[in-house]
Amino acid sequence: MTNDPSRARRLALLRWALLAVAVLASAAVAAVAGFAAYLFSQGYSGGGDPQSVAPLAFPLSFLVLVVAGLPASLACAAAWIGYVTVARKSRKPSE
Repeated sequence: MTNDPSRARRLALLRWALLAVAVLASAAVAAVAGFAAYLFSQGYSGGGDPQSVAPLAFPLSFLVLVVAGLPASLACAAAWIGYVTVARKSRKPSE
């Protein structure tokens, strides 16, 4: 396959799409981590009131990290790996 312009165009479109997905996934991971950190910090602000919901903030922060953070970080890693792979593939000359 020598210098097929449609293949190069498809790789360029795929590269830009993967970059967009990777950036959005990175923003999602940052949002989930920020929310989990917020919940974790709320666990310290409950005071001594036993009726406070602050003691639930610790387990909720870990639950948010596991349920939402782990899949988001895996999707983020997959998108960045795909982007780097396609970028390398589109830069090397076709043989």
